[in-house]
Amino acid sequence: MKTAVLLLWLTIEGFAQTGSPGYTAYRQGEALFEKGKFQESLIEIDRALELEPRLIPALTLRAKLAMSMNRYDVAQEALEWALRVDPAAWYAQFLLGFLEYQQNRIPDAKAALEKARQLNPKDPRATLYLGLTNETLGNTAQARTLYRQAIALEESSGKPHAEAWLAYTRMLLVEGDLGEAAKQIERAKQIDPQSRDVHFESGRLLLKKGALREAAQEGETALRLAGEVTDRRVHFLLVQAYQAMGREKEVARHADAIRATEQR
Repeated sequence: MKTAVLLLWLTIEGFAQTGSPGYTAYRQGEALFEKGKFQESLIEIDRALELEPRLIPALTLRAKLAMSMNRYDVAQEALEWALRVDPAAWYAQFLLGFLEYQQNRIPDAKAALEKARQLNPKDPRATLYLGLTNETLGNTAQARTLYRQAIALEESSGKPHAEAWLAYTRMLLVEGDLGEAAKQIERAKQIDPQSRDVHFESGRLLLKKGALREAAQEGETALRLAGEVTDRRVHFLLVQAYQAMGREKEVARHADAIRATEQR
């Protein structure tokens, strides 16, 4: 997911209700954030923190707003302040790990995410990103275990997101475990049938299995949907599928599309 979209997925729920002016401003900022109105949200969050500088929900939301604007220094400052206010604030600890992962500071991300997971073992996001950090570090056996745990936590939540299944599928494709990858991507398609990323990974799997027509169908579907995967990568998948089928007209069409994206 692109950072701004991903940060919406990382929205926290369930803060205790309060009638304080600072909390009221925070709630207004949160509503604006969820609508994608980041600048307006930031105004409300800054107002909330002027009223209540120790309001942890406002500090974590300010960190997410800063990350959406690529101001990771501002985000880190907000999260560190939140953790000084309450060292057991698991969501601030998770966001700190997420920030370190986004900045490619993988050992720091691993340490922060392990602590977040200790603070809240039931949150699938900390487990998922801990899996991603372990995979990046080459600890694939540990990553596999963590991905499975994240998937189990997502299923038990009653509102699963496809990201854990996608991460696991990508690793399985690298390892060549196509049978297990097929199971995972099918579940991801059930959860989020309108995800470009899900259909793209399904297309990659089918291409590896030699199911060329189905791979092309998945690629064409992915092109019509929104997601993090770039148009260029989808077109390249389609070039590979159509080339293997000997369909030169379609190969030329998608090759032209790739050149057009490069020119832009």
